[in-house]
Amino acid sequence: MSDVLHKVMSLISGDGESGSDKDILLKQLVKEISHNKYAKFYRVRQEEADISLGQYFFSLYKAVYPLQVFLSDPAREAKIRQISLEAFLDKPTMDVIKRLSPDAIADRKKSAGDNLSRVLQEDLSALAAGFDSPKIASADKCFNLILSLKQFVFFDFAALLQKFDPEMKEGDFLTPPKFVPVAGEIVMPELSTLVSVFPPLDDEEDWKTVFEILKYCKGGTDIIPPLLWSNLLASLRDIRHTKIFELIGRLVTGNPILELKTKVINENLSAQWLEERTIEVRQVIDGIHGSQKQAQINALEKAVFGAAGTTRLVYYTRERGKILADKNLETYVYAPALNHLCAFIQDHLNKEINELCDILLVRGRWTKNTASRAMSEGFHEVVAITPQITELDSSLDDNGHNGSRLKAALLRVDRDKTQARYINSIVNTVNDQALGMINEAVPSLIVVGKHFKMLIEDFDKKPFELIMNWKELGLASNKVPLLERMVDVYKKINYFVQLMIMEAKSLEEEE
Repeated sequence: MSDVLHKVMSLISGDGESGSDKDILLKQLVKEISHNKYAKFYRVRQEEADISLGQYFFSLYKAVYPLQVFLSDPAREAKIRQISLEAFLDKPTMDVIKRLSPDAIADRKKSAGDNLSRVLQEDLSALAAGFDSPKIASADKCFNLILSLKQFVFFDFAALLQKFDPEMKEGDFLTPPKFVPVAGEIVMPELSTLVSVFPPLDDEEDWKTVFEILKYCKGGTDIIPPLLWSNLLASLRDIRHTKIFELIGRLVTGNPILELKTKVINENLSAQWLEERTIEVRQVIDGIHGSQKQAQINALEKAVFGAAGTTRLVYYTRERGKILADKNLETYVYAPALNHLCAFIQDHLNKEINELCDILLVRGRWTKNTASRAMSEGFHEVVAITPQITELDSSLDDNGHNGSRLKAALLRVDRDKTQARYINSIVNTVNDQALGMINEAVPSLIVVGKHFKMLIEDFDKKPFELIMNWKELGLASNKVPLLERMVDVYKKINYFVQLMIMEAKSLEEEE
């Protein structure tokens, strides 16, 4: 061990013979305190904090008590944060902030229409640009001064003073305190804490702006006279310069190298405020986008299914999924899309599209067998998914493979949190199966829709390129003209594919 390290360890532990370095330093501390400007604060021989130290603490307490009361109101904290920031912002940035207030956004929703999300995004960009300014650093510094002030005034002066006068009451400045000397070791913890919450004491600190902000928040009235605060700072500055509290602490603890440090507050008010406001506005923008997407989904659903309901499954539904969502578990995320697919197969593929495919594929004389084969395969691939959908839904019945397991696990999940992982695993597997069916059906429907489009175009061509006997096929469609039926089916398939894509995008954005 090096000599330096050995000396430090011996100072702290007290090891060594009489007349050690530690003893020498402690004796030197006694001399330093006796020659200190504030020597009266500590009675070295008696190892006691003097009455005068209690009186000094009392003067600090009396000075800051109005601030303590004022800053105790939680409602004022939000206002102080706001004013501390706005005091340093330029007018253009303030105008943007006003436009982005909840009330202003609510008013703009009534008239802005579909452009509101774009306008809000532009305002957010302008707000971020307005915060990229040296003035914002000044706002952060000012607010940190306020936090340091708050840290200091909320020090428990009353508890410290009650060690000098047990009968003293908190906030009582009318009854003269009856202080008595106190053993140094008794007041040492509070003394150390008090030093740690000293406000910044450098001359360049802008306390004037701090108290102007507090005055504004109090309705134009000074909480304490500015001169009183200046005198208090000067006193604390002198205390720090003489190191009297640190000297007392070293002697009381027997640690001649003890240091008492002040906590430095460094909160980034502007960045935190900007982030909070950005999140709020983006939620509004997301809500607008969500409403617009839902409106598009509703319009596509109506175009495909009309007024008919689209919930065809019994167990894999959004309503059944709410039971899981209420317990913060994975839910049936693809239920709307799979129900739409099931409804499309039942209402359109198995009926009108099936009839048309029978006319076109069975009776039609195609010039290219590859084209008719591709359309036929696409149609039958979608139809073949029906049993899979039914099987998935039935598996969630209370007596089904998945449903029975989910039912048992849900009964235990509130008292056994491991069941949540088990439930989520089952639900995720079911969701993966549902997604697989959707991903298999949509490309096949696109193929079918693409061929209907080709057939619609071929119907008016002379000569025909895909089917040679259009006139004969037209006679087979004895209800509605064949072309009209093909156009209607093509639109239905096109709208349905768009519906599936729109729902997929909505799910991606939610994740």
